Amino acid sequence: MDELLLLSRYFYHRPSDLRKILEEVGTEKIMAAPKDAFLKIGISGKALDDFIEARSQKAESRSDTRDVKAVTIFDKEYPAALKNIYDAPPIMFYRGELGLVQDRDGALAPQNSSCKNEGEKPRIAVVGSRKMSEYGRRAAEEFVKDLALHFIVVSGLAFGIDSFAHEVALRNGGGAIAVLGSGLGEKDVYPKSNLFLAKKILESGGLLLSEIPPGVGPQKFHFPMRNRIIAGLARGILIIEAGEKSGTLITARFGLESGADIFAVPNNIFYPNAGGVNYLIKCGAHPVTAGQDILDFYGIKSAGRRSEYAPKNALEKIILDSMDADGLHMDEIKALTKTEIANLIEALTDLEMAGVVKNIGGKYTRIQKLENRK
Repeated sequence: MDELLLLSRYFYHRPSDLRKILEEVGTEKIMAAPKDAFLKIGISGKALDDFIEARSQKAESRSDTRDVKAVTIFDKEYPAALKNIYDAPPIMFYRGELGLVQDRDGALAPQNSSCKNEGEKPRIAVVGSRKMSEYGRRAAEEFVKDLALHFIVVSGLAFGIDSFAHEVALRNGGGAIAVLGSGLGEKDVYPKSNLFLAKKILESGGLLLSEIPPGVGPQKFHFPMRNRIIAGLARGILIIEAGEKSGTLITARFGLESGADIFAVPNNIFYPNAGGVNYLIKCGAHPVTAGQDILDFYGIKSAGRRSEYAPKNALEKIILDSMDADGLHMDEIKALTKTEIANLIEALTDLEMAGVVKNIGGKYTRIQKLENRK
């Protein structure tokens, strides 16, 4: 581990050189091989000089990185899904359950609800804007609570949609994999405010991954690197809110290159954070408005999580109690509830996203029981 940590510290940003060193020099000889051994295989420059100098000095590991482990691309434990992505990371550092990324085959496997036995589940990435709107929050909540029952949720532990997706997955008993754009030591984790969330992922049986070695904090160029790993791990990528220049689009591009299915949640065409997702839909991404759309895409049967919807507030209860099989127009609902139209629209939107009511021909009709979901 010490030799991989030291080598990676100087070469992690040069994956092809790092892989060449592991392959030609060998892990066992890294700490003793003369400089000429590196020069003969085309490795030179300041990074090599710094590595040669650093390896001669014995440095103690930081206490907050001692539970960080490493796996190389030549190890059988290395995630098969990453081996063929662009500039596959030669060394991956991890904390937690590496079994979550060790595929047995490419098929959708039998589903298990226990986070401790999640290795058979396929993985889906959920990514989006760091500046999450209320719409994005509500959409992420509705999608992830259904997907977490069938998929391990992969994201980047970033502000906004990414970290919220992890939170929702954990709340709903699902598994989570966070791919960081920094080292995995507690002093390295970025953003700092998500350190508690990172610990919750580990406590739940999840996984933290990074090609950035412990002791290295976030850098701007780390995040596109991280995005290719997120995309490489995922069978599908769900994008919730993204501007036209969002890094989320980089994840989508890497996903297309690795054969992932791209799903996008449509958004208001006048909203700045909508440009990216709407662009992806125009380019052929699958537009989705509910988690069930993704489950249907993969042919996953749903079975009951709950049989009856519990209204979250008095307004929802009045709306649901007032509806019959024929449905009600908005004006009728407004008259019955005696509430402002803005509040009414918000409540009806929540109920639609929850699958409790449908707008059919201008009328809102209650679905007495939720579709079976699992």
